[in-house]
Amino acid sequence: MTGPNPTQSAEFVAFANALTGQYQLEREIGRGGMGVVYLARDLKLDRLVAIKTLPPHLAADSVVRERFLREARTAGALSNQNIVPIHRADELGGQVFFVMGYVGGESLAQRIRTRGRVNPVEVLRILRDVADALGYAHSRGIVHRDVKAENILLDEHTGRAMVTDFGIARLAEATPLTSTGQLLGTVYYLSPEQVTGEGVDARSDIYALGVVGYFALSGRFPFNAELASAVLIAHVTKTAPPLHEIAPNTPRALTDIIDRCLLKNPDDRFQNCLALRTALSNIENLVIAEVSERHANDQPLPPQALLSDTEARDILERAANLQAATGIQDRPAPVVGARDPHRHVSETSGHRLGNVRDAAVEAGISSKYVDHALLEHGLTPAGLPAEAPLALVDRSKPPSTFAGATTQHVYEIVVDGEMPEDDFDLLVDIIRQATNEVGQLSAVGRSFTWQSTPAKGNVHVAVLPRGGKTTIRVSENMRVLAAGLFGGIMGGVGGGTSTLWVATGIFLHNPIPAFLGWSGTLVLTYSAARLILTAASRKRQGVLRALTEQLAVQARESIAAAGLKLGSSPAPRLRG
Repeated sequence: MTGPNPTQSAEFVAFANALTGQYQLEREIGRGGMGVVYLARDLKLDRLVAIKTLPPHLAADSVVRERFLREARTAGALSNQNIVPIHRADELGGQVFFVMGYVGGESLAQRIRTRGRVNPVEVLRILRDVADALGYAHSRGIVHRDVKAENILLDEHTGRAMVTDFGIARLAEATPLTSTGQLLGTVYYLSPEQVTGEGVDARSDIYALGVVGYFALSGRFPFNAELASAVLIAHVTKTAPPLHEIAPNTPRALTDIIDRCLLKNPDDRFQNCLALRTALSNIENLVIAEVSERHANDQPLPPQALLSDTEARDILERAANLQAATGIQDRPAPVVGARDPHRHVSETSGHRLGNVRDAAVEAGISSKYVDHALLEHGLTPAGLPAEAPLALVDRSKPPSTFAGATTQHVYEIVVDGEMPEDDFDLLVDIIRQATNEVGQLSAVGRSFTWQSTPAKGNVHVAVLPRGGKTTIRVSENMRVLAAGLFGGIMGGVGGGTSTLWVATGIFLHNPIPAFLGWSGTLVLTYSAARLILTAASRKRQGVLRALTEQLAVQARESIAAAGLKLGSSPAPRLRG
């Protein structure tokens, strides 16, 4: 370690000091409920590695600590080109960690979030790589139990898909967090037998891999709902919608394989990963040929798509309704629609986009509502550069040692282009819907900030368009909540029972049992407050991350719509 950096957290510095002379920490690259991942350099072998360490509140539990190391060492015995290798599992200076190979690139989840649905040929190869990795692990008696897009890394150098986090799901069973209702694995990927608590084997991993393929090809999960419990029930009781209906441009041979992985009865799925891998290899040439044929037949939309009378009237009617409803109810964010290039490329007559916008303006409808409706019809600007991935940066402070949870969340995304001020109200609507809070809006120049009222929370949103970019920053300070929890629970229960323990000491003529009992009560209330705060902090983390991404998507859509508006030329009024 070269020297302390004032921007580095105490957690980072403590871990770096523990590794002095062996590894040099570079930066944090990931964080989850079961640990923090750092990029580091192995000083002895002069290579980059990824190091995963247990959070302090878990490392303090001897059962969790030993199981963390045991699971890491078990996974370290796996040697396969599609499994992220584990080089070391150890404990130094009170820090518990394991060292993995560093995979340059992104996870499949990041790939889908930033660039949307994945090409079927690429999905087939990813699934085959993962099936190869899982099959190898299964043959050695190891079931992953937590297969999901986040645990599949795409190596930017070799193109291989590599699986990580073997054993983490089993480790979660040993943590005290399960008492708060934390689910093992991610609810979207859990097999029916995992939900019902039955035996888990290789076929559970195959089910989860089927969900991965479904998500990659369609951009949605087989089962989705606002409540985790509803998703779990659906895994057990409902049949997933056939993938070929959700992703109709995917070769049927591939969707049929994924649908089979998602069958409720494990006996009806592929019985092992070798069978799944063989099935995928057998259809590879067919999938490549079908996808190539589709691409050859695809033609780009004309620079300015022509709209039929019906579609033009639908757009104008939607824009008018949006304008009339705004102020009475929240204006929704536009959900960008898709257009069929085969149908629209053949149109030779109709209304140009400029005609539709001019007709709306003459009728007293603001152009921003027209652009909103156009986006919903899949009419995005033509000729613009490809959109850069939305990279969410987590600037949150590390968890408090005393509270056991993060009390200062900060997330940021920078979008290319400067968002027009006319669409700031769209962002405010998104904020209000996501937070369910009333706040104060302040505008300075072309930037604006939104602050929730102190009585409800402490969410702060800043939108800063400058220098050809727009920065979206969302933060929340949970210290007041933390103080209230610890003060209320410990003070209320501890103080309320103090009289009882004093009376007990007097009755027994011995203060020691009373003191021990009162101390035990304080420890229990402290632990309860930590658990409640941890659950609340994680829930807010998800809300704030999603809010930041929604705001960034809306900002990019508004920038795109503004480009479409500037790129259109005046045209005659829409008639008839």
